[in-house]
Amino acid sequence: MTRDELVQLISDDLTSSCSLPFSPKKEEIERIIRIESKFLYREYRDATRTNYYILDKKYFRTQEWKNTRTFQMPECVLGIKFIYEMTSGSNVFGIHDPDLKFDRLMASDLYLSPLSSDAITYRTIQWSFWDLARAFNLRDINHDFNINTHRLVITGRDPVESLYMQTLDQIPEQDFYEDTLVISWFTQKAKLSLAKVLGYFNYQLLGNVTINYEAIRTEAKEELTELKAKIISDNAPDWLMTFN
Repeated sequence: MTRDELVQLISDDLTSSCSLPFSPKKEEIERIIRIESKFLYREYRDATRTNYYILDKKYFRTQEWKNTRTFQMPECVLGIKFIYEMTSGSNVFGIHDPDLKFDRLMASDLYLSPLSSDAITYRTIQWSFWDLARAFNLRDINHDFNINTHRLVITGRDPVESLYMQTLDQIPEQDFYEDTLVISWFTQKAKLSLAKVLGYFNYQLLGNVTINYEAIRTEAKEELTELKAKIISDNAPDWLMTFN
């Protein structure tokens, strides 16, 4: 759905397909869509998608990067999940194998060896060694990202190889406007705007019909409350973290 089609859909909803004589102007509906889209992209889980980028190592040799240590990311990027340095292979105990990782070594030892009572202490010490040994094969790159400027700052060591990053991006507008929750959110916000304008005036329509703008406002607020609850429930994390 295009933005013009969405504007027409919202206008038809507010006027009940031209059954009512008033609706916000097209410019006001477009303003609401533009502002509320920023909120929904940040808060609504289904408005985002996972994406992947590669920063070529040649950019780390430029004077601009050396001066600022920053990269300008596309505006569709909302957050960065992780950044890894793309090494050509692994070197564990002198063994060169691109498929040989500390995680695989640890998993192999866990599932292929019996865990008797005497072996538990040994395994604990061994796994601590695996954890410390990861420092000699560090791939993670410390970074900072600002959602408003869309600028990525490399705060850790200088990368040697190209960087592989997983990001959280906005879905395309055409797909975003197809979501029923998004359409309803824009519509209720437009109702609030309409109720605000109608509340500034006291007049009657033909046939001594009075405009009940308060009913429009109440209906919009109740619907927005339900939509907010839906957004919060959909944003439940896939993990659990506890603090003492």
